This record gives sequence, structure tokens and C-alpha cells, in this order.
Amino acid sequence: MTLGQKLKTLLKEKNMTQEELAEQLDVSRQAVGKWVNDKGIPEVGKLIQISNLFGVSLDYLLKEEERESASGENGYYVSGEMLEGYLAYKKQNRKRIVGGISLIMLANIFSDIGSVGFRGMMEAIYWIVTLAGLALLVWQCFQTKKYQEIKNERLIFDNKVYDAFKERREGERKKAAILMIAGIALLIVGSDIISFLTGSTGPQAYDVSADIAEWIVDTAGLAFILWAAMSSMAESVIVKNTEGMAGKGTRGFRWIYWAVPVTALAVLVGFVSNIWSPMAPVIVLLCALLVTVCKLLLEKREDR
Repeated sequence: MTLGQKLKTLLKEKNMTQEELAEQLDVSRQAVGKWVNDKGIPEVGKLIQISNLFGVSLDYLLKEEERESASGENGYYVSGEMLEGYLAYKKQNRKRIVGGISLIMLANIFSDIGSVGFRGMMEAIYWIVTLAGLALLVWQCFQTKKYQEIKNERLIFDNKVYDAFKERREGERKKAAILMIAGIALLIVGSDIISFLTGSTGPQAYDVSADIAEWIVDTAGLAFILWAAMSSMAESVIVKNTEGMAGKGTRGFRWIYWAVPVTALAVLVGFVSNIWSPMAPVIVLLCALLVTVCKLLLEKREDR
């Protein structure tokens, strides 16, 4: 890929026109036009300005082969600025989804409080909080979809940008694993611990306090699982489209990308409607994970 092609891609990513780039660099529109059409090359000072403006290295701008993949295929270049924008966009999506579901679950606290007093007021607050949660989820559904190229294209990064991302991702994966384990533990044993601590008998107000504590623990558990799963999925898309999904082991875990959100939704339905035990979907997911791990271990053993 030539310098001109790279400039076209960078301008498109930043939603910048050639005229705006010319103003930023204090050059004429004709000069930028020559660069974009590969009829001229910027001087070193202007190349440095372009590098800083778009968050790319001079090596990327000057070396045509760096935009090529290992197989010789072209890819969609992602600058450091675009990568940060994508991660921030996904984080905002997570906040709305997790926040909306959490509000819907926490609204039940006010329903329990209403059973011991202030019933009318608590019922009103219950509906306000529930509608606020639903509003967040609906708002998320109507958000403009961005960064579709990152999800659908073969990605090419500047080496320094991708190395920094992989280093940061390792830390984020550890945090996600801790959140996932904590969330599952809260859902499985949280209610039992609260019941053990509070006892099964006592004044009605005491029982209501235990119910409130259970709703808080269950909401925290589900929120942890959702946040960890969605965070891992957002980063895995980048790795998958940059390095590919080579190997049977990686392909064997693709189903987790949709299984975890579906499980979280099934847990929520179980809490709200009591159609099934909220723990049943979690147990099914854990069993499926165990079976998948055993299958992959057997495959590796056979390959040897």
C-alpha cells in the first residue's frame, strides 16, 4: 500500500477532508492532493506532523510492506486513535447494558420494602427504577453502530500500537477472569450465605432485609459476569481479525461468545419470573465448559 493510499484511509477514519488536513499542516490543498494521489512526498517535518496527527509511526507511513498481512493480503489499517475509540465505544455499550439489567433487578428491593410499609411510595419507586433500566436498554438498541470495519475486516496495526494493546489485554483478561469467578460464586453461594447469616425465622422486617441483601448480591454477580464476558468479547474481536482464529482449540471456544450473554439473560428471566431456577443456566454453562475442555484435551492428546 502506497503513502497516498494510507493517507486516504487515515483521512476516512478521522472523518477529515483534504482541505482540513492542509489547514492542520499549513500547506496548500494542492500539496495534499499530490500526496494522496502519489504524485509527491511530504518533507520530513510534515511527515512527523502527519504521524502525530493520526497516531501512526513514520515506519508505517514510509514502508509499504507494513500494511501487508503475513499471507500477502491487504487489510484495514487501525490507528492507535481508532483503537482507543473502539474500546471506549464498547465500554459505553457495556455500561448501558449492564446498568439497565442491574436497575431492573435492583427495582425488586423497593417491592420488598413496600411489603412492610410505604407501599404506595415504594411501588412508585419500583416502577421508576424498572422503567429507567428499560430506558437504558432501549437507548442502547437505538445507538448508531460504529467501527463495523473492526468487526468485519482483516485488521492491520502499527507494530507498537498492537504490542501495547496485547500487553494491556493480558491485564484486562486477568481482571475479567476474576470478575467472572466472583460473579459465578455470588450467584451460586451468595443467597445461601445470606440465608445462613440471617436465619429463616424472625420479624418480617428482618426477612425483608435478607431479601434485599440477596437482590444486591445476585445483581452484583450477574453484573460481574456480563461485564467480564462483554469486555473479553470486544478485545477478542480485535485479536481474531488481526491474527486469525487458527487452531482447533480456539475454534472450540467460539460458542462462548454468545453462550455467556444468553446464560446471563436466562438467569435474569429466572430471577424475575421464577419459571426456572436462576442457578440452572449457570450450571448448564459450567457443564458445557467442562465438556468442551475435556474434548479439546482429548483432541490434543490424539494429535500427539
